[in-house]
Amino acid sequence: MKEYFKFRDPFDKSPHKFEIGNPIKFDRKKGDNFFFKKFFSLEPVEYAKYYKFHLDWFVLYNDNTEKEFFTHVLDKIDDQIAHYHKKSITALDTIKSLDALRKFKDVVGHFDKWHLKKGLETVVSEKDIEILKLKKEILLLKKQIKLLSRYEPDQKIRLMDGNLTQLIDLIKQIQELETPDGKKLARSQSQSPWYKMIGRYFQHGESEISLETLRNYFPANKTGKLIKGSDVSESNKLFKIIPINSNL
Repeated sequence: MKEYFKFRDPFDKSPHKFEIGNPIKFDRKKGDNFFFKKFFSLEPVEYAKYYKFHLDWFVLYNDNTEKEFFTHVLDKIDDQIAHYHKKSITALDTIKSLDALRKFKDVVGHFDKWHLKKGLETVVSEKDIEILKLKKEILLLKKQIKLLSRYEPDQKIRLMDGNLTQLIDLIKQIQELETPDGKKLARSQSQSPWYKMIGRYFQHGESEISLETLRNYFPANKTGKLIKGSDVSESNKLFKIIPINSNL
């Protein structure tokens, strides 16, 4: 069986970084497996040197058959890519391995003096790269959704019918509260967190609360005049939050 890659010598304590095989005993028939085992331990900047190291060794001992070596390596890269495509494509280790193989394939492609892998193969490769990027994005989005779902309530707090404006008034009061040292108890750069909090965690009777309705009660300019029907009337201001040490 022809050997395409340079194995390390058994018991060699200082092998070349790119030589393949185990320190003591290994099966030379598994050269392709050892080649990719070593490959996955390398950094992308080493891919070209790694390929050239084994190419030079193969050419030296096989009558200058550079084309044969190129074809063999490229075919084995494709086999590896097909192997990882059969696995869970959203698994992080699979994505990393496919990404590394794609980069290696691009590097090896620069040694193509015979234009063997052009045309349709190039198009397919580009599409595969695009698909890989999309799958990475999907994996990231799934993680984000999982994180956000931790904050989703099992059910919303139910306000009795007619009590929405009372809650709104209380939230508005909270915005104005100050601690004993004169600092704001809570602050936000905009009003949206306040009304979105109500919409996310409360319902009015049996109905969802419209964000459009809530937004009207929390204008960006709090000193401006609210549109008709979007201010809490005095008759609905049933509660007043008063600090413990207040004289009121």
